[in-house]
Amino acid sequence: MKRLVYALFGLLLSVGLLAGCGTSLEADASLVYVDKKGAVISLDVEELGQAYYDEAELEEFVKENVDAYTAEHGKSSVKLKKITVEDGTAKMEMSYKTAADYSGFNGIELYQGKVVTSLADGYTYDGDFARVEGGKVTGAATKQEIYGDEELKVVIIRANTDVKIEGEIRYVSCENVKLTGVDTVSVREGYFLDNGVTGAAEPEYAAGTEALTGTEWLSMGTEDPEAAGVRPADDSSFETDVYTFIVYK
Repeated sequence: MKRLVYALFGLLLSVGLLAGCGTSLEADASLVYVDKKGAVISLDVEELGQAYYDEAELEEFVKENVDAYTAEHGKSSVKLKKITVEDGTAKMEMSYKTAADYSGFNGIELYQGKVVTSLADGYTYDGDFARVEGGKVTGAATKQEIYGDEELKVVIIRANTDVKIEGEIRYVSCENVKLTGVDTVSVREGYFLDNGVTGAAEPEYAAGTEALTGTEWLSMGTEDPEAAGVRPADDSSFETDVYTFIVYK
């Protein structure tokens, strides 16, 4: 949800906002969670360096964005759950009625549905895929395997973020992906999941580049890491050109 989040945490930086308490979706890095009915919860995590806050101004900013979206798409389409800051780490938790609402609100592509439906909707399962059992890669997967089970569901996303699904991952695309559990992956540019055929690759960045968070992009006057000449930190959630496919049951 980075378009709003960049603006939100830009506001945090500019006016020195800081809030308290925890969050119900526990994670140390930005996370997108998709439940079995296709509803979405997102948690954005950013490091801040400020020491003061105006909580009322922060909440007003977020609510204005939510109200504008829900006025057009329905009251339950997007909800602000929590905004908190502890020890210089800001977290914002949002809920969305559907993956389409997540995409519409944030401008980040997210799809959820059955594999067979995704094909009808124009998605193609190109590139390398890994077969997964019990949270471990067991080999390379073919399109025929993935297409063969009509009960399989898929989450498709274009963003550097952690993703959790309600179910068990059976297949996953290899580019930009690290498998972190039976129901979780970490998506970062430069990751490559070893399926036993393609071989694993370590992230490669130009010499001398620095890892910066989303808020630091803002301080440089850009949301584009390539334009800034630096690479995203592990907790950033920049939109990418690569589709990540998480196939599960």
